[in-house]
Amino acid sequence: MNDAGSMRADAIAPLETAADVLTACDTLAAISRSESGIDRRYLTPEHAAANATTAGWLKAAGLRSWQDGAGNLWGRWCPPALTAAADSEAGVPRLVIGSHLDSVPDAGRYDGILGVLLGVAALTHFRQRADAGEQSLPFALEVVGFGDEEGTRFGATLLGSHAIAGRWQSDWERIEDEDGITLGDALERFGLSGQAAAGASLQANPPLGYLEVHIEQGPVLEAENLALGTVTGIAGARRFAVNFVGQAGHAGTTPMALRQDALCAAAEWTLAVEALARDVQAGKRADMADHSLVATVGCCELHPGAVNVIPGGQR
Repeated sequence: MNDAGSMRADAIAPLETAADVLTACDTLAAISRSESGIDRRYLTPEHAAANATTAGWLKAAGLRSWQDGAGNLWGRWCPPALTAAADSEAGVPRLVIGSHLDSVPDAGRYDGILGVLLGVAALTHFRQRADAGEQSLPFALEVVGFGDEEGTRFGATLLGSHAIAGRWQSDWERIEDEDGITLGDALERFGLSGQAAAGASLQANPPLGYLEVHIEQGPVLEAENLALGTVTGIAGARRFAVNFVGQAGHAGTTPMALRQDALCAAAEWTLAVEALARDVQAGKRADMADHSLVATVGCCELHPGAVNVIPGGQR
């Protein structure tokens, strides 16, 4: 566990208002490996800078911060009366608030970081209330900024939360990024290790619960002119690779009646998938009671992929 307070952090003011949080989002959005968009990946200089900057806001509020063995950033506030009653903070129950600090390429400005920074602001608020003599909470508050949720660098998602859930897998340490750097090597370059990541587990002392605020990744609230929604379920994704096999042929000399075009078959199947999902959402399928189903065909590869050749294969 590295003391995040020892990281480089500018002299910045604590996050006390919604305006402060939005300004802080702008600050983190500027930490990117790309000059044309937002791109923060796991175990990179941008990851370290995001952790250090967020630790600066915690430090400005007089809150303790640290980095765990998986590179997740943490902050904590504990009511003094609870610490005294329990003899140590370790025995105090706590609620965790947080989200992720990494991003996908060309990410949205508030994706992930909004939930982390609102958590920092919440800890700051309750710390200030307690300092003013107001009634405190019956538990401690912690904020976490997960180092990896998106899986952009190594293709394995939710590495930060897997670690704290006690589900870190040593096999992941052999996964390579696009530059051939393994996850294990990247951890070491970051001052961590696979053993340290596995040691970030909270299973021995689980929190009371976990709360996350997240920007809506869809158009529903805007379409219904609502500022806030409560999540009642999350998307459970299933992914399939489907191969269509046809027969390649010359595009200029093969009659239409004799063609076996793999792309046309895939196009018809794609439209059928879309129609099925629309029927389910409209309640037209009695055999599928969950009307929240969505379906997407997001990637296709043609073979041989030439303008004058009928596609013989589609994946």
